[in-house]
Amino acid sequence: MLKWLTGFVALGLAGCASPGEGGSAATREAKPDRGTIVTPAAMRTEGKVVRTNEKLNFVVLDFGFKRLPRPGQQLGVYRLGKKTGQVRVSGPAWETYTVADIVEGEIWVGDEAKLR
Repeated sequence: MLKWLTGFVALGLAGCASPGEGGSAATREAKPDRGTIVTPAAMRTEGKVVRTNEKLNFVVLDFGFKRLPRPGQQLGVYRLGKKTGQVRVSGPAWETYTVADIVEGEIWVGDEAKLR
């Protein structure tokens, strides 16, 4: 009987060992992650140029299901991954479209507009 009691006590104490290097989840402090911040694709402000008007110096941007930028925000315009220009959102906005004034560069239909 004494052997059984000693065995149970030994097993019970083995389960109460001190926590390892990281400690238990309750006692560990959260360490700040210094990595990059990843924005979900649905939350990114990215659109496509669907119309351009070089005479009046504006473009129409389609943002699909992504959020529309606010008036006054500046967007970089990219073609094949290289920046080709810059636009400033002026409005009006309707459904998934908005209008932006060309600030600089040559912008073509199909270019991508991304928030700076």
